[in-house]
Amino acid sequence: MTSLPKRKHPRHDTWFTELSLGAASWSGLGGAEGDAIAAQIIADAWEAGIRYFDTAPYYGSGLCERRLGSGLAWKAQADFLLSTKVGVNLDPFGRGKPVTRHYRHYADFTPVCDYSDDGIRQSFETSLHRMGIPSADIAYMHGLSICDGGMEAALETGMPALLRLRDAGHVRMVGVGANTPAIAMAFLERYDLDLLLFAGGFSLMDHKGAGTVIAACEQRNIGIIAASPFASGRYFSEENMAFRAKLQCVCSDFGISENAAVIQFALRYRPVLSVLWSTKNPDNVARTVASLQEVIPDGFWNAVRDAELLHF
Repeated sequence: MTSLPKRKHPRHDTWFTELSLGAASWSGLGGAEGDAIAAQIIADAWEAGIRYFDTAPYYGSGLCERRLGSGLAWKAQADFLLSTKVGVNLDPFGRGKPVTRHYRHYADFTPVCDYSDDGIRQSFETSLHRMGIPSADIAYMHGLSICDGGMEAALETGMPALLRLRDAGHVRMVGVGANTPAIAMAFLERYDLDLLLFAGGFSLMDHKGAGTVIAACEQRNIGIIAASPFASGRYFSEENMAFRAKLQCVCSDFGISENAAVIQFALRYRPVLSVLWSTKNPDNVARTVASLQEVIPDGFWNAVRDAELLHF
């Protein structure tokens, strides 16, 4: 079994493996075969040393929470960190206004936005039931870009409700999932968060606006989880081919892989605790861990900056 490097949260005695596994992409895996593939990914990730796992009710309308919980059910909870999210709840009766499902496979629950005090509490509690795990270390506010008025509601009622869960001892740490620097700053400037799940605007291919956010987190002792280093697959799109060609040239000069540069980019910044990544292919676990373990000389990042691919 592999042991991965860990980073300590600046205010908590909590350690995050530098690579973490998200469940979001498993909503692209259908049926019992999808269950088996997700189980293999979790087992391979565990064997590789990954000890921080993330999910959300919205991912597959509960499907991904169930799969992650099943894979972790017989692990000692003291041996790993677990996070889920609130803001998008699941309604078995289809009573609320549904949120558009941006995934192929899902459990037959209706995702609805609910940033009320009761909605936040119920969302967190039912997540634990779906996972079959009686506690989670972290809860993130999310859904801010997919819910009508979600940003405003989360700022006004959702985050105070989530902070009350932390104050009551029901969850150790709270944060926000932000897919733009502007969303991140709106919450950082207003609330005492433990973590920022930076899910957009902070990757090697797209980080021009992230400097202010990183500085704010460092000043406030807020840990950053750098999510989706490959931008949910957009990194491999035709629109990004010119960027990749430049990066590949630099990587070739230094004898390192392109994936290593993408995975390790965010770990250069002091507040970053972990790079959160998801996959539908078990074979990608070993490949990604190997990318994390490649040694990248400092001169490489200087060359990336000279190629105008690194902005701060």
